[in-house]
Amino acid sequence: MNLHLLRIFVTVVEANSFSRAAEQLGISQPATSKAVKELETQLDTVLLDRRGRSFRTSEPGQTLYAHARAIFALEREADEAMRSFYTLERGRLVIGASTTIATYWLPSFLKAFHLLHPRIELCVVGANTQRITELLLDCQVDVALVEGAVADPRVDSRPWRTEEMIVIAPREDEIPDDTGHRAGSTAERLWILRERGSGSRDATERLLEKAGIHAPQTMEVFSNEAIVQAVAAGIGLGVVPRICARDQLALGRVRKFGVGTGPITRQLYRMRLPHRPVSQSALAFESLLAAPSGSAGSADSAHS
Repeated sequence: MNLHLLRIFVTVVEANSFSRAAEQLGISQPATSKAVKELETQLDTVLLDRRGRSFRTSEPGQTLYAHARAIFALEREADEAMRSFYTLERGRLVIGASTTIATYWLPSFLKAFHLLHPRIELCVVGANTQRITELLLDCQVDVALVEGAVADPRVDSRPWRTEEMIVIAPREDEIPDDTGHRAGSTAERLWILRERGSGSRDATERLLEKAGIHAPQTMEVFSNEAIVQAVAAGIGLGVVPRICARDQLALGRVRKFGVGTGPITRQLYRMRLPHRPVSQSALAFESLLAAPSGSAGSADSAHS
């Protein structure tokens, strides 16, 4: 099988467009279309069901795409095994992190790493826990930090730190700000949640179950910051890491609300692929992450 043609096919599927794939690959659209047709001819099967200017990946195409992703992940892994012998005088480090970690916890570590290794190019990819796990499995990130446990046997998850979460309510809310659970007053409220696949979503659902709030009315948003702003606007209640609500709490736009479950914490994790070689830059960054709180200008000390 021609790997060059296979790479073009994968790019077309992921871009969901021949023209966008051609732009990414630096070739013409006709050349891109021709390459996919040539691959179909070699394999004697239809990979893309074309419908005018659009297409849908056929069942054989989906199967080939899954295998191709694994092939190119192995290719990146082999490349990284070679690059791991380089010194820290050059290189690129890609850090994948769940959105809250990327926004609030990482900056101090990025600063400390840059001061130590200024010639290493840093790139941060922020997404939900599920997406960061996928990127790690595809060898597209070097360091992975997530907000929830990942039950995937291919991934080694290691506890990194704990994070406090709080329930927040609008500043002017008819529900008294108490620490006793009032199921009748909260069960009918609108709860603002993150999308599925987010560690924050999992933590919120566990809290609601613990508080005896079943099948509440919900609204889904794309980030913890969006939850805070929605609560500040008076839409409903939300569960977010305290660090995300810090500024709005100080401004008095939202307030902490007790639901009678006691302190709410969640575990943050570092993830690795057990058999993947780890680059020197990734090891250096992980050494900063493992340092005692406060010793690398950590977010703990910066936001206390």
